[in-house]
Amino acid sequence: MFREFSPIQAAVDAIARGEVIIVVDAEDRENEGDYICAAEKATTETVNFIINGRGEFCAPLLPDAAARLDLQPIVDANTAPLQTGFLTPIDHRSGKTGITAEERARTVREMARGDSVSGDFVRPGHVHPLLAKEGGVLRRAGHTEAAVDLCRMAGLAPVGVLCEILDDTGNRASREYLNELARKHDLKIISIEQLIAHRRVSEKLVTRLAQATIPTAFYGEFTIIAYEVRFETQQPIVLVKGKLDEVEAPLVRLHSSCFTGDLLDSLRCDCGDQLHMAMQQINDAGAGVIVYLPQEGRGIGLIEKIRAYDLQEKGMDTVEANHALGFKADMRDYGVGIQILKDLGLRKIRLLTNNPKKTDAFVYSGFDLQVVDQVAIIPPTNPHNARYLATKRDKMGHKLPGDVVK
Repeated sequence: MFREFSPIQAAVDAIARGEVIIVVDAEDRENEGDYICAAEKATTETVNFIINGRGEFCAPLLPDAAARLDLQPIVDANTAPLQTGFLTPIDHRSGKTGITAEERARTVREMARGDSVSGDFVRPGHVHPLLAKEGGVLRRAGHTEAAVDLCRMAGLAPVGVLCEILDDTGNRASREYLNELARKHDLKIISIEQLIAHRRVSEKLVTRLAQATIPTAFYGEFTIIAYEVRFETQQPIVLVKGKLDEVEAPLVRLHSSCFTGDLLDSLRCDCGDQLHMAMQQINDAGAGVIVYLPQEGRGIGLIEKIRAYDLQEKGMDTVEANHALGFKADMRDYGVGIQILKDLGLRKIRLLTNNPKKTDAFVYSGFDLQVVDQVAIIPPTNPHNARYLATKRDKMGHKLPGDVVK
């Protein structure tokens, strides 16, 4: 049996003392455990212990520190499954080879110094900096962000140290194995889901900017709300129908922007149809929410989406086109949308989607929000989008019935 996780505050206190802790992510994400400590407090002993995890020795940090140290992405297009932000590997210039525990400890301590500069380090080296997202685990539920968050919460420089833990066979350590490590070495052990839930008590990334009533031609009256997102330039828009607090689980649509489908009525996709169907269903129900998220082209942006269209005209499907351009099939992130739903006071929802990724986001992101039903939203097909829909079903797992797309 896996023992109960440590309280978040106990883990933060351990980080503040310079101790190593274990952090696990969701079993349906990477399902891994990492040793984590604060770079500022790293010693030869702690680094020597951490590298026994046998994974990559990494130092997560924020964009401002990466810029100060002139750390660049090691690839132009990050196609890793979870887009881990590997930067230029470095060593401190005072080292000989940079590989020893003492030298790596010195490197990460110097990285955590606010006055360190690019010239203090040589490259390539043996410490792998990782670029963490501003906003931490509230924006990305990864160990990279968790390490930085824990250091910041401990009152230390937001630069961490982490190493994935492998078991004795060289495979990713199971929860049981991690639990035994924690017992053996008396380490605090927490989950990223815990950390998200803890941060949400006092922190959030979304703020309402403006609100008004908007009558629509076909779907009645909505309240339109504009949000801002900390650390980002995007400004999501929300349409709210009815009194949400009087419905146990209102209909919700998390809709990613689609200029071509939503505004131009393009026949190449089903986005515009889904948006209008969602508005109609919510109007019929008398209450619900549409969160309009600015993440065009499944997160690759409008220009790249048009390039993907060109590749599709030459024979590729939508997934192949994204991969050819150096992107994952789906780059979208629904964390901001979830925070908006929480800001609206929702705890249970019926989600209008055919995309299981949207439902999965709620499972592992640690928010007190339950999807009680996944409601299909299936528009009619046409000769221009039949292959697109078939690809979404066959390659991306969208729940589309077999007789809808041929």
